[in-house]
Amino acid sequence: MNPILQFANDENFLVVADSIAKYYMIDLNNGNLIWSKNSLAPFNSQIKIFKDKFFIIDFTNTLRCFSLKNGEEIWNIKTDTSLIRSQKKLSIVIVDDVIYFNNSIGDISAVGINSGELLWQLPTQSNLVYESAFSLETSDIITDKNYLYFSNNNNQFYSVDIKTGNFKWQNKVNSNLRPTLIENYLFSISIEGYLIIIDKITGNIIKVTDVFNNFNQKKRNEIKPTGFIVGLSNIYLSTNIGRLLVIDIKSGKTTKTLKIANDKISRPFALKNNLFLIKDDAIIKLD
Repeated sequence: MNPILQFANDENFLVVADSIAKYYMIDLNNGNLIWSKNSLAPFNSQIKIFKDKFFIIDFTNTLRCFSLKNGEEIWNIKTDTSLIRSQKKLSIVIVDDVIYFNNSIGDISAVGINSGELLWQLPTQSNLVYESAFSLETSDIITDKNYLYFSNNNNQFYSVDIKTGNFKWQNKVNSNLRPTLIENYLFSISIEGYLIIIDKITGNIIKVTDVFNNFNQKKRNEIKPTGFIVGLSNIYLSTNIGRLLVIDIKSGKTTKTLKIANDKISRPFALKNNLFLIKDDAIIKLD
C-alpha cells in the first residue's frame, strides 16, 4: 500500500505514524515493538513529543494527543477541513505548554497541551482561496518563542504573535520551504529560485538573490527547490532534479552545483561534519 511514514524519537523510543492510519512505538535499543494502534483517519503531519505525550494531525485536520506509554488517545480537537486532501505535510511547534499547528486550509491554531482547549485560531486565507485549499502548500512553522514564522505558495510570508494570534507583519514571499531564523534574520528560498533575507522584527526584505542564475531557461522551468539548510558560510539547497546547490551566504551567489541524483532529493541534514541527503532507495553522505 506504500504508506508514507512520519517519525519522532525521544532518545529511547521511536514513534511512527503513517498515511494508512496506523501508529506504533519501537524500542530504539533493540527494535522491539512496544505497542501498535490504528486510528480513525490517516495521518498527514509531523509528530511532536512532549513529556509523556505525542501529537499528530490526521487528514480530517484533527489534532490528536496520544499517551507515549500505551498509545491511547487522551484528547483531540477538530478544525475545518477541505473536500480534497492536501498532500503537503502539516506542521507542529510547541512552546511551553501550548501547541501551535496549521491545517490544510491555512488556519493556524493554538491549543493547551494539558487541557486540549483551543486558545485561539487565525485564518490566513480568504473565502475565495478557501474553495481551492487543496492547492495550498504551507511551509513548516518555526518560532523564536515569541512569534511564529511561515510562508506558503500563495506569495505570503507571515509573522504571528503566539500569545494573541494576531499578525505582526505580512510580506510577499512565494515559498513552501521551511524558513531558517538566525538572530534577527529570516532566510527563505522561493519556488522560483530566489534567496530572500527578511528582517524578523519589521518584515522588511533586506536582500534578494537569484540562485538559479546558472541554469538555462529550459532547465529553470523544470527545477524546483525541495529544502535548504544554512551553515556557517554556505547555504545548501536541494532540488527536484537531483542537484545540490552551494550558495555563499555573504554574496548570495551559487558557487557550486553538485549532481547527486537524476530526480528529487530531500532537504539536507547536517550531523557533525557531514551532510546527508535522501533520494529514492538511498541515503547519501557528503563530507
